[in-house]
Amino acid sequence: MDPMKLALMVGVGAIAGTIAARVAKGDNFGFIINALLGIGGAIVGGYIFNFLGLTPGQGIVKMISETFGVDLPLNFVGMIVSATVGAIVILVISSFVLGRRRKNTV
Repeated sequence: MDPMKLALMVGVGAIAGTIAARVAKGDNFGFIINALLGIGGAIVGGYIFNFLGLTPGQGIVKMISETFGVDLPLNFVGMIVSATVGAIVILVISSFVLGRRRKNTV
């Protein structure tokens, strides 16, 4: 695997995991867990957006390009959005499953 692609994957995963942790939990898990959560979220989010036939972030990249003259890769913002949505789904499902498990054991 290309080292730049690996660094991009970890960076996007860390950003998405941090955003998802703050939204769903209100806290932060640390860099490694956030990166792993974001990478897992990218897989889940990719399936969700492919199923819906949507390309997340496309309008944002276009607006940034037109407003500020900055050319971002079309998939960069989409990767962050998709990974964040997927990571939030993972956190909500895990909270539901673990929350239910704790109630049964107490």
